[in-house]
Amino acid sequence: MVLLAKPDEYLMQHTENTLKVFSSIKNAYFEVPEICSVPNFWEHLFYSLFFHDFGKGASGFQNALKDGNYWNYRHEILSASFISSLDDIFSEEDIKSIGMCIITHHKDLNDLSRYDTYKNVNLESYIEKLDELKPNFDELIEYMELIPSLSKKYLGYELKIPKKITFNELINPFDNVIYDYEDDIDDGNYSRLQGIYGIFLKGFMNACDHLASGGQYEVLNGVSIANLLNFTNLRTTQEISSKTKGSAFLIAPTGSGKTEASLLWAENNQNDIYSKRLFYMLPYTASINAMYERLSQLLENENLVGLIHGKSSYFIYKLLTNDIGDVKKIKNLTKKIYRPYKILTPFQIIKYLFGVKGFEMGLSELTNSLIIIDEVHAYDSRTTCLLLESCKFLKENLNADIFIMSATLPTFLKNLFEEELSINNMIQLSNNELDTFTRHKVNVIENHIENYCDVILNDINDGKKVLIVCNTVDKSQKIFKWFREKNIENSALLHGKFILKDREEIERKLNDLDLLIGTQAIEVSLDIDYDVVYTEPAPFDALIQRFGRVNRRGWSENIVKPVNIFTYGSDNDKFIYNQEIVKKTLDKLKDVDLLKESIIQGILDDIYGDGFSDKDQETFDEVKDSFESVTTNLIPFKNSSNLSFYKLFNSIEVVPFKYCEEYFEKVDNKEFFEAMGYCLNITVGQFHKQNSLNNIEKIRDTFFISVPYDSSLGLLLSDEESTLL
Repeated sequence: MVLLAKPDEYLMQHTENTLKVFSSIKNAYFEVPEICSVPNFWEHLFYSLFFHDFGKGASGFQNALKDGNYWNYRHEILSASFISSLDDIFSEEDIKSIGMCIITHHKDLNDLSRYDTYKNVNLESYIEKLDELKPNFDELIEYMELIPSLSKKYLGYELKIPKKITFNELINPFDNVIYDYEDDIDDGNYSRLQGIYGIFLKGFMNACDHLASGGQYEVLNGVSIANLLNFTNLRTTQEISSKTKGSAFLIAPTGSGKTEASLLWAENNQNDIYSKRLFYMLPYTASINAMYERLSQLLENENLVGLIHGKSSYFIYKLLTNDIGDVKKIKNLTKKIYRPYKILTPFQIIKYLFGVKGFEMGLSELTNSLIIIDEVHAYDSRTTCLLLESCKFLKENLNADIFIMSATLPTFLKNLFEEELSINNMIQLSNNELDTFTRHKVNVIENHIENYCDVILNDINDGKKVLIVCNTVDKSQKIFKWFREKNIENSALLHGKFILKDREEIERKLNDLDLLIGTQAIEVSLDIDYDVVYTEPAPFDALIQRFGRVNRRGWSENIVKPVNIFTYGSDNDKFIYNQEIVKKTLDKLKDVDLLKESIIQGILDDIYGDGFSDKDQETFDEVKDSFESVTTNLIPFKNSSNLSFYKLFNSIEVVPFKYCEEYFEKVDNKEFFEAMGYCLNITVGQFHKQNSLNNIEKIRDTFFISVPYDSSLGLLLSDEESTLL
């Protein structure tokens, strides 16, 4: 057996390696046949893998491997021609499904169209390439004798040897497979192949092939997190979570151990071999990075945990390895069905419902998974709807269980998720238990924050750790400059307009500062603890998150510390927050002294009692109405254009022009992740405004912005342009 699959690997060696992965996936995802209602699903996938590289037996392909030349055809088209040998084993529908799996395992139907042997008059090319199989055809047929032993080893029982076909019995897969599939789509005559079953075939086929090609021959399973947490005493919410089966809601104060509660819930919903994948969603990069480090340390095995967000390569490079090759390998493995725990943004899951490239493998991995959504309150109405509808799809079609948690969630939003996702488990503390977490005293100040800096300075001079939260980048920069002029050196500013390398440096010292000034970037999931906060006016749920960064664990010693809210912000606040909600918030807080945890939900519901604002409700309804068409067009083996998904993002990456020379020095030295450290994101609106002012220049496919930048202040846009984070 001398046929090659790769220059350094025999064809049957690679095939057996894919079957090793297959065996691992079959054990991890043993519920798949039941979920897709195809009892012999694993047999279909086994034969698909066995035949998937038979086209590499073409003499031209073998010669190309040896001499390094390019073979101008697709081996998988020829591989699919061998499905005619399965006539005595499967029905016509099954055979076509296996053929579709084989022919699309590298390219989707859109990419394969140029190789079409009928519609694009490439018939001579197909016949010519098919003839190249003749010299090695007999050897390929002999490989079929291995099926009983290989199936016994990797499937668990013996499968039949396909019938011994002649060369002339090879079939044209376009005529016999693809045209029927596309005709069914055009006619709206969807079969199981256009649904979850087809997604699983394609997804798990790619997982097996990609992992085997990367030298990984099994997927990793999880471990018992409960044993690692090793708690002697559980709090009430943790105890209930540890005994809850199925999807659930957890509403609990900041600092009350929600993260541990969610992990205990996941443990209780695991299977015996810990093969269910756990996806932990967070809204912001900083909190995702922190959770990744926390879980990796807890598990004492960074291979088990994957990190996925837009800047994950940079973070991996800085945290784990300075080798670019290693970064790519780590990231590639995380994209595959390999690691049992993944920390990510919701968009990394939402994108699969939009049919982006590789969506079949992404959705296959999510099958029977455990999904934790932390800080669910943090999203706007558009993202909330996308998240809700995606979870609904995963729960109804892929048997996922979902754990949603927040410190502040209006009842109308909680009811919406409960109803749409059929969640019956609500985990929360009694009023008496809630009040044991009380740790803030409210002080509403009729003033602007900039008029109060001298008073704040006194707090700092008295030894207090002070947190200031502004609503706009521009305001935060002005306040920071005032304190810097007063020689408050142990201070920092944090917002979304810093280059990566500067933001990384700032985040490293957040807990050792006398003064931290920030925007909404400090609200969610940063484990920081200050003595007092001064904040501009914002909606109540946003304020609660800001308060959560003060006296974080004061409840343990019955310590109460002040939280100060100013009644006046900036004119540009109206572009960020609904001012009617802000006014309702201030009116409510003026009557509050000690902010008991038991009254927070009532205040929240009084403010949001009517649900979303009219504008937000309109956005929510539009997204909900259009989402059905998105999932209807989710057709396996055929990627979408992806445009509708990427339109959801309102930012463009730029590099401050002052770093142009340093940036290209890194790029030219192939220090790509060091170069990434000079990047930051601005909104599309800011980009167009700066472009109209001739402040944007594109050099070698990178956008540079000619706006002043300071390592401690960030990008210095004008008042109007710096409104957003």
